[in-house]
Amino acid sequence: MAATAGRHPPNVLFNIVGLALIVAGIGLTVYGIVDMLRVMGGFDPFRGDGPPVRVADGAALAFWGIIVFTVGRYCWRGARRRGVRDRFGRLLIIAGYVLLGAGLDAGVHAAVLLWGGRTEDSMQSAVIHAVLVLALWALPGAVLAAIGFRLAGEKALAEAEVNAGL
Repeated sequence: MAATAGRHPPNVLFNIVGLALIVAGIGLTVYGIVDMLRVMGGFDPFRGDGPPVRVADGAALAFWGIIVFTVGRYCWRGARRRGVRDRFGRLLIIAGYVLLGAGLDAGVHAAVLLWGGRTEDSMQSAVIHAVLVLALWALPGAVLAAIGFRLAGEKALAEAEVNAGL
């Protein structure tokens, strides 16, 4: 009984915001994936054109859904935590994930240039452009999130791995 007496009651506002963001994130992810599949279903590969740009829009929407879901989880987990250090750390984590989301969005849309590339040089240029655009957004986001993880005593709830195979 003494162990539970020292715990703070959860902040209901953080729980409500967290739950709303979790549900919205799941909805955005599902909608983005369904939209991507719908666009790809109407695509004719024998025409010689690359897939429509709307595929990138669906992928970006799915990425944003994952980001919103993850931000909701950090809000939900922070409902019991207190203190300026924890709140500031969570703010940095959320800012880092938003920058990561912006990088993924920009990277997916920059990768659309690969569909139009006819030569090896143009495709290599498109890959370099997409990676640079992603890095310009995601690296500062990763630094902010890392600082936030230390301040809030948190761990990464969403991770990604990329293998370019270059």
